[in-house]
Amino acid sequence: MYQNKISGSIVIVDGSNVAMYGMSKSGKKRAVLENLLSVINKLKEYKASEIITICDANIRYTIDEKEKLNRMIENKSIILAPSGIRADMFILDYAREKKCLIVSNDKFRDYRSDKWVHDNIDSITIGFIFVGKDVLLEPVQKSTESDRKPMDNTKKWWHLFKKKQ
Repeated sequence: MYQNKISGSIVIVDGSNVAMYGMSKSGKKRAVLENLLSVINKLKEYKASEIITICDANIRYTIDEKEKLNRMIENKSIILAPSGIRADMFILDYAREKKCLIVSNDKFRDYRSDKWVHDNIDSITIGFIFVGKDVLLEPVQKSTESDRKPMDNTKKWWHLFKKKQ
């Protein structure tokens, strides 16, 4: 079993990206709150020191379990970006400031002109997939702050998958 870089790290969950996983490909009409809960639980299992979930404001209109989402917003388990401002901006700024990891399948292409994003986003972003009801996070090893690389050559399948998206 590999040691993971999540253990002891602050992790930001790109909540809208996670909740909408598979939405466009499957024809689903709603973002899925259970996706968020699965990712949060996996991060707890991997012993993240802090988990921050940030969503776009419009998640309130697209999520399948509105009441549960509202309770999570009220108790600050989920943070909403202000209406009209993409959550990506807050996610990236917070990751830069606090040296956080990000769980997202977003490649943040719109922000790569920023030098810090260009230089760091690939090494701090952890991709994910759902297999049945289980979530798999990109296999990674524990590393230093400046050295965040894939575990080994046997895990290249994940990077091939990410490039196709």
